[in-house]
Amino acid sequence: MQNTTGNLDHKASVSYASKVAIAQALAGMGARAVTLTSVARTKPADSRAIYKTVTGTQSQSGQTPTNHEWFLGSRTLRLHSAMLLLMYAAYREKHEPLPDAHGIAFTLSYSTYLGVCRGEALISPERFALLAGNGFSIGWREIQRGGASKFPRDNVKVMRCRKCRLPHLIEAYYVRHTCTECLT
Repeated sequence: MQNTTGNLDHKASVSYASKVAIAQALAGMGARAVTLTSVARTKPADSRAIYKTVTGTQSQSGQTPTNHEWFLGSRTLRLHSAMLLLMYAAYREKHEPLPDAHGIAFTLSYSTYLGVCRGEALISPERFALLAGNGFSIGWREIQRGGASKFPRDNVKVMRCRKCRLPHLIEAYYVRHTCTECLT
């Protein structure tokens, strides 16, 4: 594997090379350096260097999203969130034996999502990192079975609408769900 990050040659271990490859892919999809660090588990200085090498610019600074209730703002956001989480769980299951299973599943899910959305993605990598990383990183196996997230409060889960059968992200306390489209 050719190292395109220049000064990261000293980190030539196979394990770290995998993390760098994940970070490079995420930077190419628009993830900020802080997201590279949290998802790929690269060091912050390395994440900034990777981001600059891939994009040619410095990573934007600023607060990362912390409010998971944002995902419940519309039916479309609920659908996109559920789709991302279900893809994440499937990819995570497939790659679970690998040490970087979270980063691989995250990257593959987001790449697939961008392809499906054809450049009109509603959910940024930073928002997806909040949902998959903070909310379901511990209980990712429960996503497909309707298990609730692990946020400190107001948890969410993926559940299919009783009528249209499409998966939606909903509040965890619901036992049954009918989406707004099917209610009208």
